[in-house]
Amino acid sequence: MRNPNGFGCVYKANGNRRKPYIARITTGWDEETGKQLFKIIGSFSSSTEARNALIEYNSDPYNIDSAKITFSDLYEKWSAEKYPKISQSMISSYQNAYNACKPIHDMQFILIKKLHIQTVINDSNKTYSGKERMKMLIGQLSQFAIENDIATKDYSTFVDLGNRPDKILDRVPFKETEIKKLYESVHIYRYTDTILMMIFSGVRPSELLLTETENVHLEENYFICGIKNSSSKNRKVPISRFVKPFFEKYYHEAIASGSKWLIQNTEGQQMKYSNYNRDKFHKIMERLEMTHMPHDGRHSFATFMDRIEANKLCTQIIMGHSPKVLIDSVYIHKTLLELQYEIDKLENLFNLNEMLSLINEHYWRNESQFLTFASPSPSKIIHTKIS
Repeated sequence: MRNPNGFGCVYKANGNRRKPYIARITTGWDEETGKQLFKIIGSFSSSTEARNALIEYNSDPYNIDSAKITFSDLYEKWSAEKYPKISQSMISSYQNAYNACKPIHDMQFILIKKLHIQTVINDSNKTYSGKERMKMLIGQLSQFAIENDIATKDYSTFVDLGNRPDKILDRVPFKETEIKKLYESVHIYRYTDTILMMIFSGVRPSELLLTETENVHLEENYFICGIKNSSSKNRKVPISRFVKPFFEKYYHEAIASGSKWLIQNTEGQQMKYSNYNRDKFHKIMERLEMTHMPHDGRHSFATFMDRIEANKLCTQIIMGHSPKVLIDSVYIHKTLLELQYEIDKLENLFNLNEMLSLINEHYWRNESQFLTFASPSPSKIIHTKIS
């Protein structure tokens, strides 16, 4: 059947080609020779694919030059705009997702449909969250393409990732004997004290690492931290007497070095979570023969607060959880003093004097400076760096 005038045509190119069928359209006529001027839409594995591409073009004509942009071309353009605005961890996540999309890197983006996306995601060896990131990346590229008149539809929205697998977390609270061992080791392994700071405050590791000195209020005995949701962000967390010396030491150490970060790395810069997790926390656990994850401190806090029958709403507020009952979040308000009262109940579970004695014995080179901090000096802190 003959195509209408100006519709374009499909033909098979000579030679042994992977995609021999060419779809092209007429763009005009040469004024001197009277010959047709053509532009190629693309090359395809079958005549049916080529004809479908021709039909799609005629139903919604697009810029042929833009249509030649491949998945990789579009990614380069998108990332040039996106990456300066996001964190390095997010960049790494997107880069991993891009690498997993290798089978479609060289495809013209406008020819990538739901089936291609579904197949490349299904065939990847990624976890469910990894596949989510792949779908998210392709969705962002699609939106970028639509905004720049390269594509007209986001096919990633039709991709089915299946049911999310049940998340099994093996969280093990620290035992009392392990906590005592941590106190006994604060002078041996640098950053051991940060583990205790999480155990007795319930904050997430990333929240502690992102805490700035301007948000640490030692005289009022609280610090401000938080990530994620509105219940978590910018919340006031009381400082337990079990870890007050650690907060004081890190605060004055940061002030002395001119850093805005409460917890610094060994170069005086912000401690990244990946660095803390890999090079600090797990090495400390290995040296002390313990088996824990960084978030176990937070789970320990929740467990201990439940054990002393602390007010549940206070515990939720301290940890940055959204109250489960609407009436709690709307009508009941807790003061910082009430939060401090609940967190101080931990002294009924652990021997405060014994723990402070261990700090006094091990933490400072000059014990007369314990808890005074009149003119703190980082040189008087004896920590051994884990190499």
